[in-house]
Amino acid sequence: MSDHDKIRELLPLAAAEVLDQQEERLLAEHLRTCSVCAAQLEEWRLLAGGLRRLPTPQPRGVVVERARAMAQIRLTEHLEHQWNRGVMTGLIAFAWILTLLSWPVFRFISGGFLSMLDPQFSHTWLVFCVFTTLVWAGGGAAAILLSMQQRRERSLA
Repeated sequence: MSDHDKIRELLPLAAAEVLDQQEERLLAEHLRTCSVCAAQLEEWRLLAGGLRRLPTPQPRGVVVERARAMAQIRLTEHLEHQWNRGVMTGLIAFAWILTLLSWPVFRFISGGFLSMLDPQFSHTWLVFCVFTTLVWAGGGAAAILLSMQQRRERSLA
């Protein structure tokens, strides 16, 4: 691409008055020697001036209100989603803490305090693991069902 072609690409930008100082200087130097580009710049300036005089289109009130209502709905859904995520995170943390704290209690009830010191794998540990897994799976299934029900209710509204 020649320098002349580069200058021709700058002409519409110059008419819109968005060139930086270096580009303006380059354009001014070129326009001193090129009457074709100077004439094209004047055409671009006339076009840009005509575009500036056109009225700015304004959306109808109904469109603005509909967009505002949709934005409010999305904001509400986003805030609700954040709240639900926070509650679920808290519940999961609470459930894990409860699970970890229940192991010593479970061991104490099932075999006494001294059995808690026994490091060997036992039947009690297996029962505890199965019980914990079933409780977590049931809680996960309940959360999924509640989420599906909530989405169904939203889609009907």
